[in-house]
Amino acid sequence: MYYNKALFTEYGVEVPTTLAEMESVMGTFVEAGVTPLGVAGAEYPAGQLFYELALSQADRDFVTAYQTYTDDVDFQADPLRYGAETFDAWVEAGYVAADAASLKAEDMGVAFINGTTPMIVSGSWWYGRFVSEITGFDWGIFNFPGNTLNAGSSGNLWVVPENSDDKELAYDFIDITMRPEIQALLGNNGGLPLAADPADVTDEKSQELITAFNEVLENGGLAFYPDWPVPGYYDVLVSAFQSLINQSKSPDEVLSEIGAAYDDGVAAIE
Repeated sequence: MYYNKALFTEYGVEVPTTLAEMESVMGTFVEAGVTPLGVAGAEYPAGQLFYELALSQADRDFVTAYQTYTDDVDFQADPLRYGAETFDAWVEAGYVAADAASLKAEDMGVAFINGTTPMIVSGSWWYGRFVSEITGFDWGIFNFPGNTLNAGSSGNLWVVPENSDDKELAYDFIDITMRPEIQALLGNNGGLPLAADPADVTDEKSQELITAFNEVLENGGLAFYPDWPVPGYYDVLVSAFQSLINQSKSPDEVLSEIGAAYDDGVAAIE
C-alpha cells in the first residue's frame, strides 16, 4: 500500500492496521469528496486488489490449491467470494472511482505521483520511480492491513543451466551478488535485494521497502499472483474486474466467469 502522508494528515487519518480501519480511513476520504483508492481496471491492479481482499480470508492451503492444483478451488465460496463481494462493496461505497475500469496502471501511478490519489495497492516496481519523481509531498508504504498472505514472489532467481560451459564462473557470480555488501549496494540504489540486512541500507526509503518485504517473508506470506495459475488468465481477470468496477456484472457472475476459465485451464494442464 502506497499512501500520501500529506493527504492523510490533511484529512486526519492514520495508517490502518486492520481491514476495518482501512475501510474507516477510506470512508473519511469519501465523506470529504475524495476517492481514496487509485485502481486501474484495464490492467493488473484491479485483479491484485481482489486477490489481496481474498487473501485476507485465506490460508496457505488455499494458496497451494489455487496455485498448484493440489485440491479443487470453489470460486463460489470464501475466500474468493469474499474478495469479489468486498471489491464490489468498495466500488458501491465510492472507495474506487467508477471510471477506473478504463484506466491503465500508468494512469494510476501518475495520479499518485501528482498527489491526487491518497492510496494505491501495487508492487515494489513503482518504488524507484516514486522516489525519483515525487517531489511535492511525503509518502510512505504499509503492508496490506491485517493480511498475513500477500500477492508477490521472491523475484528473479539465479540458476546455472545444466549445459553451461563454465559453471564455476556462474557460481562465482552468484556468490558475489549475494555478498552482504553487494546486497546493500543493490538496496541503496532502489532494488529489493532478498538477502539484504535493513541495517546496512542507509537510504531511508529503500530501508522502508526492504523492511516491509522482510516482514512478509518472516510471516511466510508470499502468495504469488492471481493470474499465475493458468495460461491466459491475466486477460480473464482484467475483463472480469472491469465489469465489477463499472457494475455491469454482479459478484456471482464475475466469480462464475473467472472460475470457469480457471477450471478449463487446469483441465488443459492436467
